[in-house]
Amino acid sequence: MEPRRRIIVGLAGTAICLIVVGAATVLLDAGSTVGGPSVSFSSGNVATATQPIVASPSPSQNVIGPTGIGSPGPSPLVSPSPLISPTPSRHTVGFATTQAGIAYFAEDGTVVPVSMLPGLRLEVRGGKASYYALAGNRFGLKAGAYAGEFKPNVIMQQPDGSSAQSGGMVVVGPVAARLITDQLGLIKAGKDKWVVALPVDPRSEPVTSTVSVSFDSLGLHGISDTPRVVVRYDGQLPVTNAIPTNGGFHVLVEGLSATAWQVIDPTRLGLAADRIDPAHTMNELLVYGSGAANLTRNFYFDGRVVVGQKMLTAAAEVSVSLAVQGSHADLGPDKILSVGDVPIFVAAS
Repeated sequence: MEPRRRIIVGLAGTAICLIVVGAATVLLDAGSTVGGPSVSFSSGNVATATQPIVASPSPSQNVIGPTGIGSPGPSPLVSPSPLISPTPSRHTVGFATTQAGIAYFAEDGTVVPVSMLPGLRLEVRGGKASYYALAGNRFGLKAGAYAGEFKPNVIMQQPDGSSAQSGGMVVVGPVAARLITDQLGLIKAGKDKWVVALPVDPRSEPVTSTVSVSFDSLGLHGISDTPRVVVRYDGQLPVTNAIPTNGGFHVLVEGLSATAWQVIDPTRLGLAADRIDPAHTMNELLVYGSGAANLTRNFYFDGRVVVGQKMLTAAAEVSVSLAVQGSHADLGPDKILSVGDVPIFVAAS
């Protein structure tokens, strides 16, 4: 379910009633120009923000709580109903600065608040909302360095199975690596010390094209159905490394039946095949897809690579599972690296 603000006015009755309604409308419009919320649009101009924004979902939207990343802040609140006007309110499609911060106004009326991270500032220019490093940030980035982009066209499946247009944060490797490390530090149980930063870079996808994040048990379908998170999109996108402790990566595209391609961490080759190793849980994440890849032969790289390293490009979808023989770990929204209900994607380098 997508959070939307819609304004509908019904006009009925006699001519006298219409005159009364018209007079009331004039008074309401006059009041709204004095005390109502203001919106300044950023078409062609630059808007900046450095503070977290509190999301305002519709009353029935399910919002995932803070995951220990950034400042938790207050719980999301439900916005009051907008003022009623004679005709539906019209906003320019795109990013705009509101009293609550920066948000994206979609053509269908959906309003997507833009998420922030401490240590980064946001700049809206040319129809894009990009993040840049502040001085003294904890990600090791130079002040002013590019740190990522907010994509408003991301639909995220919620814990109850519904969907919401949450948007998505696409962050560069150093930011993603630090967020992953911070999140792993909050997990106490050894075999549960894993988190999925979505290993696909959707920055080239236009906002008119939906990027969806969903969960099911159809991973590796045809061999052994496996819980997975799957990112679906149009076109081809880079697939990136999201394992800080990796030993490199092996891309397998030959002789596969259940998938068109798979990526494994070569560290996995030295572990037991029938159990999850608590000391190397992240290394046992499997990345795979059913769409065509840009590689036609297997590719092997043995040696540590940075988070964000591009491994291949792939069409249609990218899936992630934690699976070893006889053990399929559950994977839901709670295992996705996120800020509130906004998932984190890893930008390609």
